[in-house]
Amino acid sequence: MNSPPAGHTVAILIVSLGGGRSGRMINAALVLLILVLGLVAPATAAELDDAVAAAHSGDYAPALRRLSLVAAKGDARAQFDIGFMHAYGWGVQRNPAEAITWYRKAADQGLQIAQHFLGLAYVNGEGVRPDDAEAARWFARATAQGFAQAQFMLGLMTLDGRGVPKDLVQGYAFLVMAGQGGVRSAVRVVHKLALTEAQHGQAQQIIDDWKPKPESLLAGIASPREEELLGLDRHIGEVVDPSTWPASAIGVVAVAYFNKGGWCTGTLVAPRIVLTAAHCLLNGTELIRPGNVHFLAGMNKGRTESSSAAERFIVAKDFVPTLRDKWTLDRSPADWALIVLKDAVPARPVAVKALTGEELRAATLAGTISEIGYGEERRYSPTALRNCRADLGKDNRLLIVQCLANFGYSGSPILVDINGVAAVVGIFSAFQEEQRLTIAASASQFEAAITDLNGAKAGPTR
Repeated sequence: MNSPPAGHTVAILIVSLGGGRSGRMINAALVLLILVLGLVAPATAAELDDAVAAAHSGDYAPALRRLSLVAAKGDARAQFDIGFMHAYGWGVQRNPAEAITWYRKAADQGLQIAQHFLGLAYVNGEGVRPDDAEAARWFARATAQGFAQAQFMLGLMTLDGRGVPKDLVQGYAFLVMAGQGGVRSAVRVVHKLALTEAQHGQAQQIIDDWKPKPESLLAGIASPREEELLGLDRHIGEVVDPSTWPASAIGVVAVAYFNKGGWCTGTLVAPRIVLTAAHCLLNGTELIRPGNVHFLAGMNKGRTESSSAAERFIVAKDFVPTLRDKWTLDRSPADWALIVLKDAVPARPVAVKALTGEELRAATLAGTISEIGYGEERRYSPTALRNCRADLGKDNRLLIVQCLANFGYSGSPILVDINGVAAVVGIFSAFQEEQRLTIAASASQFEAAITDLNGAKAGPTR
């Protein structure tokens, strides 16, 4: 629940001090003031809700107009939302530096998510120079207020001694609290840490003694509602028409095993060939039988234009089947697979092309990098994530993509418009939810295999 607006509290306190005839006159005036204040806060919340809903519907211009009016009144939530739109290029030219300006306005007022996003900006060098100490400072402010994602980031930095003194016990405590706050990645990290019994006791004491310290009592600042903040809503992209290309070539990789099911995203790269992530075809560490995998092309609200069962798989030779909770970054370059379908799918395929780091950076500046997938937020309709940033990893086999993500996007294509035509330059392998980073296998890893298969319809199978 939201805290009551500060104006309500002040007015009520003054009324309680009134006495006598003059007090009654003051009371009457203040009752009117309370009524007015009571109308102001909900109206602002409604304006924010409408603006955020418009943004998620792709109506960016009216969303930005509404947010600007509320932000001009000093509302930190609206200021953060404007920053978010500049950061991801929603309705405006993507401008990370301008996003920082708006994030800072909101963060200085005590808005936790704005403080967290400032920390991420300093970690990733988004709109500012990378600065671990400054990142840790903003994460610490959000952590003190109880923002779980900031606790996770500060915990990682404390374990490594990045921007703050290295401290295993304190870092462990931050991660445990982040996990208690719903950060799934924190639980996995905690399980890998080896503490002595004494250190466990010290960490537990820190956790038991910890209490949140809100920086502001303004409505929506100490405990903002998800509807008012773009950065918290899981419906993170825009719905695209699956009958339009390239979305028509992207579909659901539906998997059935042991009376259960799962799904990933796949891309038609030839009439009978679908590109996806290799881990999508696993049940534990074993490959699923091809007959239990279907490709559903152009799915729209649960209805598909065409579909086909898998006939066989072609998996990267160096792919190592790994349980998902034991996944490590070095597995992602080989995390690709081709599904050879029994029947051709009547949709225009998408070409695959490996790009250099320079070409990826140019595409980032041009705002032509996107991703289309069937995520957890709308698993029966495709969602487009636009204005992403991408660069090659250290070994040139990975793409590090700064883009929003969700579960279900595994296998989805990282797309770049090349001379106005979309091409697959990588496929989604994993993501770091708290840092909003996507890890993708570069097209350099599978471009040749697709060319060979198209030409000879042969190759190693598994």
